[in-house]
Amino acid sequence: MTELVSRTVRLSSPPDSVDTVQDLLATIWAQTPGLDDADRMAAELAIVELAANVIEHANGGGDIAFSLSIVVFEDRIEATVTDSGSVERVNLDDRAMPESMAERGRGLPLMQMLSDSVEHHRVEGSNHWTVVRARRASSPRARRSMPSISIAGVIDEMARQRALDDMGILDTPPEERFDRVTRLAAQLFGVESAAVNMIDHDRQWSKSLTGLGSEEIARSESMCTITVQSDEALVVPDLLADERFAAKANPDTLRFYAGFPLYAPGGERIGAFCVYDSQPRHFSARETEMLRDLAAWVQQELTVSQELSRASEVQQGLLPQKLLSMPGWQIAGVCIPARAVGGDFYDWYPVGEGAAFTLADAMGKGIAASIIAATVRAVLRSAARFADVVGAVDAASAALSIDLDNAGVFVTAFHARLDMDSGTLTYVDAGHGLSIVSRADGSSQRLTSTAPPLGVDPETEWTQQTVDLDPGDTLIVVSDGVLDLYDGTLASLDNLVALAMLSRDPWEIIEAIRARARGFSADDVTVLIVRRDDAG
Repeated sequence: MTELVSRTVRLSSPPDSVDTVQDLLATIWAQTPGLDDADRMAAELAIVELAANVIEHANGGGDIAFSLSIVVFEDRIEATVTDSGSVERVNLDDRAMPESMAERGRGLPLMQMLSDSVEHHRVEGSNHWTVVRARRASSPRARRSMPSISIAGVIDEMARQRALDDMGILDTPPEERFDRVTRLAAQLFGVESAAVNMIDHDRQWSKSLTGLGSEEIARSESMCTITVQSDEALVVPDLLADERFAAKANPDTLRFYAGFPLYAPGGERIGAFCVYDSQPRHFSARETEMLRDLAAWVQQELTVSQELSRASEVQQGLLPQKLLSMPGWQIAGVCIPARAVGGDFYDWYPVGEGAAFTLADAMGKGIAASIIAATVRAVLRSAARFADVVGAVDAASAALSIDLDNAGVFVTAFHARLDMDSGTLTYVDAGHGLSIVSRADGSSQRLTSTAPPLGVDPETEWTQQTVDLDPGDTLIVVSDGVLDLYDGTLASLDNLVALAMLSRDPWEIIEAIRARARGFSADDVTVLIVRRDDAG
């Protein structure tokens, strides 16, 4: 159905008021000169009453933010308001106009008298209102039975967008597991292009694109935005020959289109797997079934992505979420997995008159390494009851030896305890060897490893080492992925010392490493920094 004019605004009261709404309506009426005066006046009164009702009642008279969308169609005028007010239930049944002298209670009955449909729904903490006025040009039969599509549409779109956002797939780098499907589809169907597209707000974004086209286009130009409106495949042999889709045709890239919807775990249609070509062509029933099968392959990969996204959230949740309260000290850390999850972690927690610090790197990447890393973290934390770092690492080694041996992996680890008053750091380095102290005077001291990684030799006798952190000194512990951000050798530690000398605080060092790792993550990148404030 063709829309003539549409406007959407975001309002906040105060300062916005019904005057703001009337100004908006004036701009709309100016663009619809053919609108019947009676329809215009009735719609304006109903919409202003709706806005006034929201401003006055939605939040008990308090400040309120809401969005207002007004669309003038060929056969109706439709307004939708979404607000975050506290009112949860509105009774629209049996609303009658109050007595003529009454000062309140006119709003809703007046809206109902002036409109063909007034609806209210409460969805996930927001109120959704829709007012529909059928235009006089419409047939009389259509007047009182005019359905509202906005409430259902708004709710469905909100759920669809939320599901897409929860997938965590938007604006992520290309992945071979999707690219291989689009390459296969282009070859299999003999078309110029194939894509895995997500429909996001007002754009279409491609997770995988083989052939012609742009990674991102306006949603209004997308064929896939039509595909997500149905559970069935959408096949258009020639867009120019079909008036429904002719406006979306592009002679250089898009005359033929076939797509199948893709779903979030909750069943919301979030995108489409499609093939297209600059030349019209026939697409058989057998080819449609093959397209469905390939879409199911993509769907399976999306499910894996969702599971990995959840795993990533869990793993990030295991990292320290709060800063330690250690006057005179600054502490920061970051963990950037090469994949959704990784085998590195850092940790800190208070012990005695200071804190314990750990950075560990499990062999490998991905889910298997992340499970090992989580186990190591839990065991080392449970060993905090030991008074020294040797006892903690020895207990962890004993508890992990069978599991690590069965998995055929090892874990390098740096585990330390800091006395915040004296600045003395005692530590055990289990095959890690990637720690360095940047001194306030510009010198540096690398902390060497004297023992093998956890899981190599359960009979290892761990050796405790100490180093003093003086005012202005910075301890930097990293995983080997950080070295790969530079030249891949131990000389890269000197670059970190230079960063420490130039940075005002540990967070500047973290941000510099994060920026360097952006777009380059062949290995997990993890950093732990402990800086002692300057004297005085």
